Amino acid sequence: MNILIINYYWPPSGGPVVQRWLSFCKTLPEFGIEPIVLTVDDKKATYPSTDNSLLKSIPKDLKVLKTDTAELFWLYKGTVGKGNVPAAAFANESNPTFMQKLARFVRGNLFIPDPRKGWNKFAIAKARELVKEFDIKCVVTAGPPHSTHLIGLALKKEFGINWIADFHDVWTDVIYYDKFYHTPYAKKKDAGYEREVLETADKILTVGRGYKSKLLSKSNQIKDSKIEIISMGYDEKSFTVNSNPSKDEFIITYTGTIADYYSPEVFLEALKNVKEKNPDVKYKLRFVGILSEGIKNKINELGLNENLEDIGYVSHSESIKYLMSSTILLLINPVVSNEDMVIPGKVYEYLAAKKPIINITRKESDLARIISEAKAGETFERSMQTELTSYLLTLTDKWKQNPNIDLQTDNSYQKFSRHYEAEELGRIIKETVN
Repeated sequence: MNILIINYYWPPSGGPVVQRWLSFCKTLPEFGIEPIVLTVDDKKATYPSTDNSLLKSIPKDLKVLKTDTAELFWLYKGTVGKGNVPAAAFANESNPTFMQKLARFVRGNLFIPDPRKGWNKFAIAKARELVKEFDIKCVVTAGPPHSTHLIGLALKKEFGINWIADFHDVWTDVIYYDKFYHTPYAKKKDAGYEREVLETADKILTVGRGYKSKLLSKSNQIKDSKIEIISMGYDEKSFTVNSNPSKDEFIITYTGTIADYYSPEVFLEALKNVKEKNPDVKYKLRFVGILSEGIKNKINELGLNENLEDIGYVSHSESIKYLMSSTILLLINPVVSNEDMVIPGKVYEYLAAKKPIINITRKESDLARIISEAKAGETFERSMQTELTSYLLTLTDKWKQNPNIDLQTDNSYQKFSRHYEAEELGRIIKETVN
């Protein structure tokens, strides 16, 4: 069975969604499904980050077709962005200038649903050819960018083809949505696109319970059975690196993006307290990814600058190595109205690393539930500084006795492996087609 996966983000683009569909494309043939990928020409694309190491992971026999695009990000890069597009969650814009705010307003009101919709006319034209040439039985669209779903919508209307829309993040409820300064008209138009996609697609994929509930709330025409949960998961082949925690340093690692509105102060204060009580322990607070300037300043204000290791953005394989050389791992959700449904994709890699996790978010959240069920660490709300300090002291005492405090888990986390998730995806695709 040939299926067409339409995904803007593909190697050399970096990020979890790239790894998600790359893994699925490697594994789906085991279940009788042959993926064909339609993506954008990487020389014309605008990626927030790149990871050339992922190019080596593309199966040699996988058909990958690329098209031209017409986007105006070059204008942003040449002026406001100083050579860059905005980072995920605007982590590189701690104190946005007037021009940055203006650029967000333009993006939110003139480019609905997003600026990458300039790719759509090229992708639709190519997709028409591929549907006929390869007798495509099902089309899968991956969003964000959610403009990609409009490609699936057009193909559904033209061919009546089976269509699955993958919402690996929500649309009008994404954590940074209010930073686009939408007018009421723009919000209504955006929500209209979202609702039409949700109502028209044959199947919807999303990554968590809260996300599913949010999508179901968009229309009373959407049945519960229409939305399936396929987590972001982790690639088990990435975890061939042995755990190698430092004997000399207590290393706390956070991977990915962290912006000012993630509000990590409760952890930073706890670390300061624990550091003062353990002057003989060398603590290292390591950020692998994009760390906002605002949080860097807060770390400095608390006298933790000597403990900071700001690695910056690295390849996925390098990121895994940093995880495996850590003592414990730090996970922080953003402070947003729907924080309880946010599930950062890195949590599954954290689980696979088998390191104790300190999780900062609401206790009654999907993320807290996942960590609790895996017995992989503790969750603390931002009002629980005393409890967090106590837990960090306990971990420090354990480390003093044995610098390897890796978890002895029951491997229940393996249900989040991308191989397992691909099998579930294969089932969903076959049910949709049949």
